[in-house]
Order: sequence, then C-alpha cells, then structure tokens
Amino acid sequence: MVIDSTDYLQLEDVLVDRLKTDMTGLRAVMTATDLASVQDARQVAPAAHVIYIGDQIGEGSQSQGSTGASQVVTQHWMVVLVVKFAGTPTTGKGNRKIAGPLITQLLKSLSGWQPPNKSFSTLRRINAPKVGYDNGFAYYPFAFKTTFVIGKS
Repeated sequence: MVIDSTDYLQLEDVLVDRLKTDMTGLRAVMTATDLASVQDARQVAPAAHVIYIGDQIGEGSQSQGSTGASQVVTQHWMVVLVVKFAGTPTTGKGNRKIAGPLITQLLKSLSGWQPPNKSFSTLRRINAPKVGYDNGFAYYPFAFKTTFVIGKS
C-alpha cells in the first residue's frame, strides 16, 4: 500500500508517542539527530531518544515499478535508552540493573508493533550499534525497520 501522507518521517512522532504510552520509569522520551548528539546532550536519565538512521531502497522493477515512479522503502529507526547509576561506574553493573527492565519494556513495545498508519509494515528489530558507557551514563541502542511504498498510487 502506498504511504498515505506527505510526511516521509511521520513515524518519528508516532514512535515517541508509543514509548511515552508504553514505558514506565522514563523521565523523558525525546528525538535526536544521531547517537553522538545523544551522548553530548545534557542528559536526563532514564530516557529514550528516537533517531531516524536512514533507509534502504530495493532495485529492479519489483522494488521500483516499471518506471521507477514508486519505491519500496525500508526505513530504519533507532531508540537509544539512556540510564545513569553513579554507584558502580567502573563495572556498569548498576546501569545494567536499571536498564534491564526498561529494555524489556522497550522491546515488548516496539518489536512486531503495527503503527497506526497501516501503510507501514510491523516493526522488526535489526542490528544496532554497540552499547556505550561514558561518565556514569550507559547508552543502549536498539534499531528497528519498517517497510512502505512511496510514489504514485
């Protein structure tokens, strides 16, 4: 089904709303431009940051139609969970104890979830960057993909 919106990045607000509704224990759900900006920002923790990380376009007539006027798009989104525990900064154990239940909530909320706009496929989890630790903060990234068609109906 061809996407029925003029906003290519409409899923950002939808993901933010979903996380705000489904996740308990977060102080904030925000958006960011990339993983580095999450780590550089003055952090609120625990928090989740939604980031658009790009897309993939298939080639050939199955993915772009006979004229290329329509494309099957696989869009990628990342959610970075940020936690802070000052008690064990060298081992990270305190951060992991806080993050574990939040990660479970995040994955249950988004894995296999159908966005309200049925033009998008259900979200599927994909590989994400590795976990990062900095100055008592832990950054747990999780990535998801969804597919839709854009172009002429």
